[in-house]
Amino acid sequence: MLLLVLSLGLHGAAQVTLESGARAAARELARGEDPASAEAAARRITGEEVSFQLSHDQGYVTVELVRPVRVLGWVEVAMTQDAQATARVEDLP
Repeated sequence: MLLLVLSLGLHGAAQVTLESGARAAARELARGEDPASAEAAARRITGEEVSFQLSHDQGYVTVELVRPVRVLGWVEVAMTQDAQATARVEDLP
């Protein structure tokens, strides 16, 4: 039972960092930074095993991050965590 509670806590914390990484990447892109810089910001927060996807639509940018779920940080299961963030791209002079 203790392992289940620990695993759920780690899963929740990992989801929060994934969402923070998506927001950071979207902010970078909204300020006019290049996609490589945004991806680096996301990976700095979430770790290297995350996949990064970017889309533009009518003045908005959307970042989606996906990574595998690991039980207690070790055993990968057939599930993924994902997070998405959208930001309006600033008009630069």
